[in-house]
Amino acid sequence: MTKLISRLVVIIFWIIILCIFTSCEKELIPVPPEMDYQFKMTGRTYQDSNNYYHLTLDPDSLKQTLHRFGAYITNVDQFNLPSKVIWRSDSFWYLPDTLGHTYIEIGNVPTGEHPWSWENFAVTGYEGMTVPIVNGTSYADPIVDSAFCMMAPIGAMIGDTITIYGQAWFEEGDIILEDSFQIIFN
Repeated sequence: MTKLISRLVVIIFWIIILCIFTSCEKELIPVPPEMDYQFKMTGRTYQDSNNYYHLTLDPDSLKQTLHRFGAYITNVDQFNLPSKVIWRSDSFWYLPDTLGHTYIEIGNVPTGEHPWSWENFAVTGYEGMTVPIVNGTSYADPIVDSAFCMMAPIGAMIGDTITIYGQAWFEEGDIILEDSFQIIFN
């Protein structure tokens, strides 16, 4: 009887081993193709023969001039993730004390006049805060191979030449390409 049980155990052992080895498949992990990533910045304004871009600013010393610049970029990486661009500039400006003005509607004023009135309040307390002239981050458009960013220099910067830097991140930062351009504020 013990001989029979030991033979059954050996037979069951070999059946299990055969089942394991015959049911295993080698799972093939797809290797993504190598990609040729592109990143080339453009100022999207007039460019002179020395490769400097030119942007005309509003002459009011504290008024911002909005301008959109960008880059040609591979929009998705090999994992189909959107490409990220980090922008920075070597220039910034400081806020004066008054950021702007706001109007607040005040109701039921007991002055005998109109029951509603508007009050003008200055938004203060921001003196000395640093304002970068470019937004910090953007992502590539999923349809076209482009990424864009806004800049907002002020009139006090007329005559300045600045450099704008860009870093394109692919594959969650494993591959980083860099570019820059210079722009003269007229």
